[in-house]
Amino acid sequence: MRPIIGRVELIVAIGFLVAFSVALILVLLLTGGDDDGEAAVQATANATVTSTPFQPADADGQAIINLGRRSLLALPSGEWPGLYDAFTQEFRDRCPFSDFIEAGEADAADLGGSLQQIRFKYLIDVNLSGDSASAVIVGALADDEYTIETAYVRNNGVWQIAPAPGTVGCNGFNRLTG
Repeated sequence: MRPIIGRVELIVAIGFLVAFSVALILVLLLTGGDDDGEAAVQATANATVTSTPFQPADADGQAIINLGRRSLLALPSGEWPGLYDAFTQEFRDRCPFSDFIEAGEADAADLGGSLQQIRFKYLIDVNLSGDSASAVIVGALADDEYTIETAYVRNNGVWQIAPAPGTVGCNGFNRLTG
C-alpha cells in the first residue's frame, strides 16, 4: 500500500513551511513585532503619513491640500498678495508684506513665460499630527515635475502655512527636486 503523502510531497511541504516561517519572522522583525498591535494603532491615531498621492480622510486633510494647492497656484494666478494672510505670524514676523510682494515679483520675473505653466498635481509624504502637519507638494512646470517641502500649523482652528524647516526670511518652502 502506498502512503498518502509521498516523500517528494513531504519535502515540498516542509520547505514551504520553513519559507513561510522565515517570511513571518522577517515581517515581525521589520514591523516591530507588536504582539497586540497597540503601538501600530496608536501611531495611526496620532499621524497620517503617505508616500503616494494623499487622499484626505477629513476636513483637516482637505484643508492641507487646499493650502498646498493655493500656495503653489497663487503666483501664476496673480493672487500672490492674498496668500500672505495664509501664513503664520511666525512667518510674517520674519517677512514683512512688502518683502513678500517683492519676492513673489522676483520669482514671477525669473519664471517669465513659463509662469502660467505651473500646475499643482498632489501632495505626498503627508504627516498630519494634532495641530501641525508637513507635506511635499508635487507640482509641474510644463512637462517637468518638481517637489516642495511645506509645513502647516492650526491656529485657533484655522490651518495656516508655516515656514518649512531650515527656511529663513521670505522663503517659506524647501525645493526638494526639479
